[in-house]
Amino acid sequence: MNPFNPSFGYRPERFIGRDIIVNEVLSAMRNPNSPWRTTLLTGVRGSGKTALLSDIQKKLQDSDIIAVSVSPNIDFLNELLSQIYDQIPTHLLSKFPKLKSIDAGIGLSFQVDDKEALPYYTQNFRYQITQLLKEMKRNHLKVILLIDETQKHNEDMRTFVSTYQHLIREGYDINLVMAGLPNVIADILNDDILTFLRRAKRVELQNVDLSLIHLSYFEVFKEKYSAASIRKAANFTKGFPYLFQLVGYYLWEAIGQYEFEEYALEVVEVQAKVELFQNVHQLVFFELSEKDKEFLYHMNLTEEETNISDMLTRLEKNKGYISLYRQRLISAGLIKSLAYGKIGFTLPYMGAFLEEKVADME
Repeated sequence: MNPFNPSFGYRPERFIGRDIIVNEVLSAMRNPNSPWRTTLLTGVRGSGKTALLSDIQKKLQDSDIIAVSVSPNIDFLNELLSQIYDQIPTHLLSKFPKLKSIDAGIGLSFQVDDKEALPYYTQNFRYQITQLLKEMKRNHLKVILLIDETQKHNEDMRTFVSTYQHLIREGYDINLVMAGLPNVIADILNDDILTFLRRAKRVELQNVDLSLIHLSYFEVFKEKYSAASIRKAANFTKGFPYLFQLVGYYLWEAIGQYEFEEYALEVVEVQAKVELFQNVHQLVFFELSEKDKEFLYHMNLTEEETNISDMLTRLEKNKGYISLYRQRLISAGLIKSLAYGKIGFTLPYMGAFLEEKVADME
């Protein structure tokens, strides 16, 4: 079976470069003073946010820690409650308040017994999650909430964060890891209601060290490809997690398919780049304003860096304008500051992608 999985939403079998982060989060479950007990993960599309959360959840299987993974949606709070309840060990369920129903309007409904329903003012998220956590505490269970694809703040998110803050103050054993795109996390942190999260541990997912990618490829392909081809394939990924999975996947599929190894590698690179552009670059590009796109078009598309001074001339704009869009695109995770007065693309082969866009417009 192919050991690489470039599909979004799955934990790939070959998962590398995130061990320190995962171990810090897991250690925080046993250390009430750890700054990692509330962690915000940010990263561009394809940086491995979902895979990292999946790895944490997998490592907590068969433990006394309940790992609940959810994505914010129109029924976020109810989904969170039901997922916590669903993972309570079967032999402990009798000790918890009975689950009467799940109502899309008010959440889970508990009752003390079959005859007596709880008062209406208990039908809110804070009361319901507190009841669950009280019983978990009595049974020495811990909880970690893994929230993926975090969306811009809304009323459910405000309710959740404010409730989580109270639960921490009240001493409940609950941890939180939230993952989202850089601009989304920044938007949440700028919300005056959600200031509690500004004290959370913030981790920006960087590219994986190329030596780790080379080692992983070598372990898999040492009997199939030459050392030179393996190194070339590793270098082609530029350390980008999604590209690591794509190239590995197509290298595996190409085994025995082509007479010449060099040609096989060329085919793999084309296949990987096509999917990278389609599944990452195009989605990011679609969300940009026309002026954001114009800024990117005027960067050096065939080089690693661009001088800010050159952008002033190319765009024929003042420093304030350049500074504004530079910061917008940095916040969106699309470009990064390099040496003083220089910027570069965050996503690999973004220049080549933009070149194709320019060609299409001509």
